[in-house]
Amino acid sequence: MPMCGGLGSAKPATEEVQALCDQLKAEVEGQHGKKYPTYVALTFKTQLVAGTNYFVKVDVGNDQCIHLRIYKNLPHAGEQLSLTSTQINKTKEDEIVHFE
Repeated sequence: MPMCGGLGSAKPATEEVQALCDQLKAEVEGQHGKKYPTYVALTFKTQLVAGTNYFVKVDVGNDQCIHLRIYKNLPHAGEQLSLTSTQINKTKEDEIVHFE
């Protein structure tokens, strides 16, 4: 288990992580001004804070990936999601690292 505040190791994306990404797809596409024909979560890392930050590598087609930073509140706070940040022009080989 990752230390509170530290970024955990990369893991294959789960159905739960794909669902988080799917909930924010329209917002991601709106920020980037494009529709993604493919939108598949590949891997992710987590950071435990006052909730959880998910750093997710998403395949968006044409050998391109994006990295999403998603914040999920703790259950007592309603488990709301927010898209904190994104990184574009990534590849499947790019490591997921902490970003603001």
